[in-house]
Amino acid sequence: MKRDPDVVLTGRFDETQLRRYFHLPFTVPTGTRQVHVRYSYDHQIDSDPLLVGGNTLDIGMFDERGIAASSPGYRGWSGSEKLAFTIDAEWATPPYRAGAIGAGTWHVMLGPYKVAPQGLEYRVEIFFNADLPRAERVVVRRGPPTRPSLQPPAESGWARGDLHCHTLYSDGDSWPGEMLVAAAESGLAFLGVTDHNNVAHHGEYGRGGGELPIVVPGVEVTTYRGHWNAWGTDRWYEFREPTDESVSAAMRDAAAAGALVSTCHPKPFGPPWEYASARGYHAIEVWNGPWERLNAARGTASRRRVPLGVARRPGALSLARRGRRARPRRRGPGRARRDRRRRTDDRGPRRRRRRLGASHRRSMHALPARSGRRYIGRDARALERGLERRRLRPPQRRPSSPSISRMRTYPATDSR
Repeated sequence: MKRDPDVVLTGRFDETQLRRYFHLPFTVPTGTRQVHVRYSYDHQIDSDPLLVGGNTLDIGMFDERGIAASSPGYRGWSGSEKLAFTIDAEWATPPYRAGAIGAGTWHVMLGPYKVAPQGLEYRVEIFFNADLPRAERVVVRRGPPTRPSLQPPAESGWARGDLHCHTLYSDGDSWPGEMLVAAAESGLAFLGVTDHNNVAHHGEYGRGGGELPIVVPGVEVTTYRGHWNAWGTDRWYEFREPTDESVSAAMRDAAAAGALVSTCHPKPFGPPWEYASARGYHAIEVWNGPWERLNAARGTASRRRVPLGVARRPGALSLARRGRRARPRRRGPGRARRDRRRRTDDRGPRRRRRRLGASHRRSMHALPARSGRRYIGRDARALERGLERRRLRPPQRRPSSPSISRMRTYPATDSR
């Protein structure tokens, strides 16, 4: 960009402002067709929680319709993944939402996720009507998928699927269409794509079904003290206030709208779930990411009420509370998700077999059944082997396959 910015916002954060959001107002003039934003800050480091000593600054945008919770003015949030983005009347940089550029007071939202001891100095530059062209997409996977040869389930109504994965609309490496092809070629029948704090990608999936998986629309609500998923929803939920009260209110808001709500990866470096007294979720993610990575760790967060799924070895899931096996006070179905971000990352228990009703098989807006009948496995073939040996019946002994687990669950109750 060779021209000078129309608006420049500068400032400094210190450690007392860590992990809070700040809204910087600026005025968009009448006749604006495009808003381009770029920002910079000193001592920049990656958002990886293991890296310390530097700065990481998240960014998002609200338009003239306001910054209130559930505001239609929310245009998106990209964390620290992008240092520049464009919002145009006709297109936008993912994960931002395109649409009319209304005149009035807009807000850049900044969140200092990490602040170095010497502080964080930032500069935000805003350009109006820069007439930047739409970026060309590089699509690696296209065309009809090649599905693997898998045995049909021994009992009707079971389907293999994944309820936690990401696209280029947050921190994945694939476009939504590529994600569907990759899921089909992994043997999945349904897919829940839960990008961080945005649903702008939902319109790209189409109806699904046939050769492609059925899509369960969702969002991963990403806060500074833990993440939670909502499925069966097409809107964003409040993520800016990292308190138990605010998170409980947002989860209950999602549940009241008909969404199924689950806490995400409550384990060390998950990041962990730190809302010990939060209520409003139906389920808990007991396995996340690669089959062996950190899922066996005993976490310390949320000890009092939120059970943490742990595994002593592949094929042996338990629920832990206060460092011992226990029947949790807060009951609800367990969930296992791959949290997939990379096309080439094939480790996991990214497949989970669920029993679905006929209505779930017909609709792309279907939610997984809440009955608690589910198996998890490191891949579709592991599910096939384990379930065939079990004949889909629930005896108490564990299946013989080392990469398949029958989760012992308790009846799901209404969120509370």
